[in-house]
Amino acid sequence: MMESPGGGILGRVAEKVLSLIGLALVVLCGVALYRMEPQTRQAIWEGIWRTVVWVVIATALPWVTRFFVSRILEVGSNWAGVILLAAFTLVDLLAGLILMKGWPSGGWGWTAALTALAVAGLYNYLVTEYLAQQAGG
Repeated sequence: MMESPGGGILGRVAEKVLSLIGLALVVLCGVALYRMEPQTRQAIWEGIWRTVVWVVIATALPWVTRFFVSRILEVGSNWAGVILLAAFTLVDLLAGLILMKGWPSGGWGWTAALTALAVAGLYNYLVTEYLAQQAGG
């Protein structure tokens, strides 16, 4: 049985409720930011800025492979790919350490840092595999 593209009345009601909940959360976050001390607010914005810079670096890095992926495929060894992925992960790690100004602190900091590094490593793998397929490998 196919569903109609517009959804039913319950779908529309759920959409409105979720939209209002999202709007309320945005307003509450804005109020919380407004009421914070300036030092805390500055620390939050600095953390957001550093995170965005790291995400841009980690996202753009594996696409550099496009320029020399055919050369790596000529080697014909999986070790070349492993070394490439290890190098990308090392660059992601170093960029993260520089932007965080050192090692993470606390359990949540370590969990977030290791999770971000794992996601970046998986992303590196998927992009390099895609680029290798595009290059005929």
